[in-house]
Amino acid sequence: MSPQDIKASFEARQHAVSELRRLVEDVDGAEFNAEQQAEFDRQNTAIDDLDARIRSGLDHIEREAKAAEALDEFRAYGDLTTPHESAVDPTVDEETLFRQLVTGEIRSFTSLPSERRDMTKGTATAGGNIVHSTMFDRIWDKLEEESQVIKAGATVINTASGEDLLVPKVTTNPGATLTDEGVALTEHQSVLGQVTLGAFKYGSLCQVSTELLDDSLFNVGNFVTRIGGQAVTRALGTDLSNGSGSSKPKGIAQAATSFATSATATTITAANLIEVWSTMPTPYKNTDTAWIISPEAIKLIRLLVDSNGQYIWQPGLQADTPANLLGYPVYIDGNIDAATSGKRAVVFAHMPSYAVRIAGGLKVDRSDDYAFNTGLVTFRFQLRGDGDGIDDNGIGCLTQA
Repeated sequence: MSPQDIKASFEARQHAVSELRRLVEDVDGAEFNAEQQAEFDRQNTAIDDLDARIRSGLDHIEREAKAAEALDEFRAYGDLTTPHESAVDPTVDEETLFRQLVTGEIRSFTSLPSERRDMTKGTATAGGNIVHSTMFDRIWDKLEEESQVIKAGATVINTASGEDLLVPKVTTNPGATLTDEGVALTEHQSVLGQVTLGAFKYGSLCQVSTELLDDSLFNVGNFVTRIGGQAVTRALGTDLSNGSGSSKPKGIAQAATSFATSATATTITAANLIEVWSTMPTPYKNTDTAWIISPEAIKLIRLLVDSNGQYIWQPGLQADTPANLLGYPVYIDGNIDAATSGKRAVVFAHMPSYAVRIAGGLKVDRSDDYAFNTGLVTFRFQLRGDGDGIDDNGIGCLTQA
């Protein structure tokens, strides 16, 4: 009811009261006749109705006033009515975020790769001096140290989330036929399959005493990153090399096609390696191709000579330069099996033919409750990833008899 309606009701009530008084004055103490009694009852009923209408209108106005007052008071708390997109300010650098995690201001954050554009970090003068690495970057460096597969140049696919990723897989390349002029061409089709890359979770807990956290002279961030990062990257790196593919990534050794078989379970000959090398299709033998070999197999290969008595193993003569075998770099991977029966100790791969999927970033969480009775703060690291071959022609191995 509007204020105008209430005002009109007041005026109607005053008129009804006036009519009632006039009726009483006309009777002047005598009893009402039937018509006067009916008029008297009608005016009283009208007054009662108008009183109820006026009271209802005033109550409505009062409620509206209180609601407006409450809304104004609520809006005074601006931070309560302003929506927040995230619990962690995305503009804050990760050093600050980790400090807030250590001090208990936040309980969790996800580290993503740092953004890099035209300049490169490899050369300081080309941009390396201005790159601020994230915790994910430092973990990735650890992963490259732990995983020779990634270091050797596997295809890396980063996705924001962890739903299954379907990747086309080449099983047979198309051919071609020499055709005379005017003769219909023969159709040749490549054979394609499909690889599903999931997001297997690798996690680790790292506990730090509250006393250590209070020691401002100690770089807790580097310490926890190193310990927690090594744990998750070592586990993922192991499976990228030799995982079975059952409830875990399929490692490059298990994704390989057997190109040759050794004569005995514990021997490797120069002829075996040359057979593996020669079986690889020529288009796949380029600067992206490398050997990934177990340390035990390396001991055998270093002693091998060709028909001219020359060692086929050529050690790298500079720091961070891989050794060379038949013209291709060698990466020694402790996760690859030793040369024993049925194992794959030597892998020869066109590295882009193997894909590594990383889902999201590195998730770091803190808990003060998990080990409360011991005075330890627990940091949890989680990294999700998968791996599998995406081109059967480009990944081969030597199978031990």
